[in-house]
Amino acid sequence: MQAPLPTLAAALLCALPALADSDPEITRQLVTLERQALDGWMKGNPDPAIAISDPGITYFHVMTEHRLDGLPAVKALYEGFRGRPLFESYEILEPRVQVSGDIAVLTYLFAWRTGSVVSRWNSTQIYQKKKDGWRIIHSHWSQNRPAPSGSPLP
Repeated sequence: MQAPLPTLAAALLCALPALADSDPEITRQLVTLERQALDGWMKGNPDPAIAISDPGITYFHVMTEHRLDGLPAVKALYEGFRGRPLFESYEILEPRVQVSGDIAVLTYLFAWRTGSVVSRWNSTQIYQKKKDGWRIIHSHWSQNRPAPSGSPLP
């Protein structure tokens, strides 16, 4: 049985003092995984994002009315975008990884462009080191303030 979200949130808050900035190798590994997933979305392919998601993932996004629980629910959302590239180019800005034991928290500003439209999002990905590598156990996306008019990506 999985711990309810409030219990998980309380555990993470208690662990915050124990979080330490990651070594460069863990940061490289996690940013590489994120880029693989985002490269997939740039082609309309959710498979790379699905591949790094844990079966017990929880997911928040502005497009969903409530939290999605479990990989089947996240897959159902992702499948609606299969074959539809979500953006033409992107940047991962200011990535930061904090680690405590087998948990790593990756935060970054995600900036994407399609034509003349630029959008900026805050991303929080909580990874857990599993036998088969790092897997996302929680994902949270929220829209950032609009980029200043005429500003280059980001």
